[in-house]
Amino acid sequence: MLDVAPASILSSALSSGAPSATPWNDVPQRDWSNLAPHTVLSAQELYPRICVRDPYFALKDVTVMGKGEVVARIPVQQDPEAEAGLIGIAEAGRHLAILGSCASALVAPKDGQHFYLACGARGEWLRREPMARSTDLLWGLAQASLTGKRTATARTLLSAPDGTPVFRLEVDYNVLSAAAFTRLFGEARQDMRREPRRDDGIQRTPEEWARLRSNPYGKALALRDWRPDGESLTASLGPVTPEMCKGHFALHPVMPVAIVASGMTRVATTLLRKLEGAPWARVLAKDVRLKADSLAYAGQTVVFGAHRRSRDGANHVFSCQASVGERVVAELDVTYERVE
Repeated sequence: MLDVAPASILSSALSSGAPSATPWNDVPQRDWSNLAPHTVLSAQELYPRICVRDPYFALKDVTVMGKGEVVARIPVQQDPEAEAGLIGIAEAGRHLAILGSCASALVAPKDGQHFYLACGARGEWLRREPMARSTDLLWGLAQASLTGKRTATARTLLSAPDGTPVFRLEVDYNVLSAAAFTRLFGEARQDMRREPRRDDGIQRTPEEWARLRSNPYGKALALRDWRPDGESLTASLGPVTPEMCKGHFALHPVMPVAIVASGMTRVATTLLRKLEGAPWARVLAKDVRLKADSLAYAGQTVVFGAHRRSRDGANHVFSCQASVGERVVAELDVTYERVE
């Protein structure tokens, strides 16, 4: 659940020959063409390859299991609120999409920097009984393959600390070179640091770096202007600040679609509770389908909307949308089953 540009703009950017400019152009990289199984990939190696970093990147112990296959430990950084799982589906999507980009980097047609912009995702929560938020690290598995010259798909699985599978997600990516990304998103460029971070020579985990850089991904979005209308509900966020986009992407702060998805799921579950007259109700997601056609840049305001299309017993079917003005950023179709 990351971001994707409209196809016409994407095609234009890929055919252009302008030079790239990223913070990692001069970072030496080891050869990944024949990495042995059980090789652990450090965050410092991964950041230049997938072009996201902490605090958006929060995976631990990313380990190669085979060609295009990786496992990692996954933290739960945000309260799932109305969702009765170990982790909310939007946060699960964030971590799994990043893990999928790590797996995709192992099978990239060319070595070096690439941006993995997800254009679609399909998922389902696999356990139907209510569970409490996990206080332990979860397990993530991703297997990626190329589906075209500039596209990839990752099949991912999230498991409980004891190894029990709980969430399955498949993510499709457009794969951009650093040069193509810079051409496409040049208008989003901003210097997100007033001063470069001082290198003190200390090796830190992603969580330790995240504590040094305030982490915006540990709390729910501050939505406002809630407006109910029968079976629909909208709320807004903004203007989006660069601080809301930390680590995504370097020098080009754009709001991650995983975070946009969290806004849509929150509006949908809030609407469900309102329509049920049950502010304590908890739900589990199934038949999750996300489409991302655009981006929300720093400085823009995002409006989230949810509409309940139907209800069948405990199952509630929602169509959700996130927009900037008349431009649709992302769409989410999700069926929530009320379990409490």
